[in-house]
Amino acid sequence: MRKIIIFSSFWLILSLIQSYFTEIIDDEAYYWVYSQFLDRGFFDHPPMIALLIKIGTAIFPGELGVRLLPSLLGAGTVFLILIMLKDEVRDIRLPMLVICAIPLLHLHVGGFLAIPDLPLVFFASLFFFFYKKYLAHESPLVILLLSLSIVLMLYSKYHAFLVIGLSILSNLKILYRRSFWLVVLVSTLLYLPHILWQVKHDFVSFGYHLIDRNSPFQFRHLLEYIGNQWIMVGPFCGFILLYLGMTKRTSDKFELALKFNLIGFFLVFLFSSLKGHVEPHWTAAAFVPMILLSVPVIEENLRLKKWVSVLSYISIPFILLVRLALIVDFDLVPDKVSQRFHNKEEFYMQIQEEARGRPVVFTNSFQKPSLYWFFTKEPAFTHNNYRYRKNQYDLWSMEADLQGQEVLYLPDRTFPGGDILQTVRGPVRFHNTEYFCHFNRVDINLPEIHWEFESGEQVEIDLELGNPTESSINFSDSCTHKPWLVYTIFSEGERDKTSLAQYSDHLPVLTPGEYIEFPVEFTVPEVAGDYQIMFSFGGPYMTAGIHGRPVTLTVLSTSTGNSMNN
Repeated sequence: MRKIIIFSSFWLILSLIQSYFTEIIDDEAYYWVYSQFLDRGFFDHPPMIALLIKIGTAIFPGELGVRLLPSLLGAGTVFLILIMLKDEVRDIRLPMLVICAIPLLHLHVGGFLAIPDLPLVFFASLFFFFYKKYLAHESPLVILLLSLSIVLMLYSKYHAFLVIGLSILSNLKILYRRSFWLVVLVSTLLYLPHILWQVKHDFVSFGYHLIDRNSPFQFRHLLEYIGNQWIMVGPFCGFILLYLGMTKRTSDKFELALKFNLIGFFLVFLFSSLKGHVEPHWTAAAFVPMILLSVPVIEENLRLKKWVSVLSYISIPFILLVRLALIVDFDLVPDKVSQRFHNKEEFYMQIQEEARGRPVVFTNSFQKPSLYWFFTKEPAFTHNNYRYRKNQYDLWSMEADLQGQEVLYLPDRTFPGGDILQTVRGPVRFHNTEYFCHFNRVDINLPEIHWEFESGEQVEIDLELGNPTESSINFSDSCTHKPWLVYTIFSEGERDKTSLAQYSDHLPVLTPGEYIEFPVEFTVPEVAGDYQIMFSFGGPYMTAGIHGRPVTLTVLSTSTGNSMNN
């Protein structure tokens, strides 16, 4: 136990030093903004990471405060892994060496970055710890602690559902235990505040993760997934650990749960890569089962133990070099990578100087306004258009607060005109907007999910325009750049085409909570085929926004009547 405490303490000290000297990264800044508006849920994730950052920044300012509690939980994950292995191995130094050789443990799983994966993996480790005890003895205390570990895991990241589901799948007989349903009841009651938040926001998080992130198959996504996992588990000995964990003969229900989680996570995200990009750290929760299953096998084979030890010692200097590169801006590191970790503060300070106290509005980024906010301590906003996606900025009330204000607007690179600001990251185009108008909070609902029309046809439909906000929306206000109601038609392999549907002067004023039907016309493409069409608000300097999901438009080459099919 003494060695475990010393090693975990060393790991914590290393993480705190790294936290202090490493500049905040994009996503961390976004979660820091979360912490300024604590809530029961957020667009992308449950609220755990925001709460951890809020507590940490109340103790220390800057990056150290943001990463304080994540660093503690990262060291806690390492501690729990070693505790669960201490009775499985004769020499605790072997799992310590393996832990040091896995890149993901240094950053995401047991590291210092303030991202949702870190609390997820800590509470997943806690779940495995108490699940093992629960299988052996169903005491009231174990039932309570297991329930708490489940709900805290669920409040960290939605991947917790995968941990729970795979664990149940590995042991279906658990469904016959009365205590299991008590765990379900307690966990559900404690998770109810977040469930109600999702209900209030139309399950926005699940819609985004399960539907909006999907895209057509691209072979590069599959290759990226395989390559990224190779790097994350460790390029030298990682696949040995992975193979041993997946092929180990399990001796009890606990090991079977670990094996289901290890194989299940990698398979689920392998299939996910067929539908879009998979981030390297999404398999983070599988790394705990991988270590718990593989290390005892390695210890029993002296030849294997020697090879893994040698490969681990080779890996560690490279990992330490990566840690150093996060602190020191080496010239050899490509600019695209370097800019994620270095010289961000000067860049955003230059934008602040140009803004001269005016709010700043970025385009298609939740990271840029968050970094600007973190470094300058002045709020910023983002206009998300149809080429991007919605995020938490679309849920906050900042849009209403900015209506009519003078802002510094940084548009898409595709827009000409405006002024140029020379920065440490090159020229940045901006517009001085005297009367800012933004209408992304307006709902635009289409009557059907699949339309069929003849090519070249002029069609009139009724849109439902809705105002879910607490303020009236006047489209013909004194906007510097008046919004237009536009429609965009796009199909695979062809350039998107946006056309005017209605000028703002002809759009009605929407009172708070009001939903109305509004007739508009659009022209069907000349070429037959399947398209996507969406309606939104745009303008000469603001690309069409996101107001709902597009619908499928089938263009017929022969007369089949003007039909609309569900």
